[in-house]
Amino acid sequence: MADEYRYDEKENFEGKKVKVLGATYEAGKPEEKADWRAKLQTRDEMVNYLKSAVRYWYSKEWYGSEKRKQEA
Repeated sequence: MADEYRYDEKENFEGKKVKVLGATYEAGKPEEKADWRAKLQTRDEMVNYLKSAVRYWYSKEWYGSEKRKQEA
């Protein structure tokens, strides 16, 4: 499996050459846009999805993906 990956040679902060993992994605473009609304069936599901998204990004009790008592 390690043979499938492509490695690039870069310099680290000390100027030494190191091997880093190269691009692992498939080349190309998406065939179509992903529509989050198509995944949700009812209006209530859409509203709950949006409420949780807004709470995740803008609430004072959540910071990013972690629940913290003190802001970072």
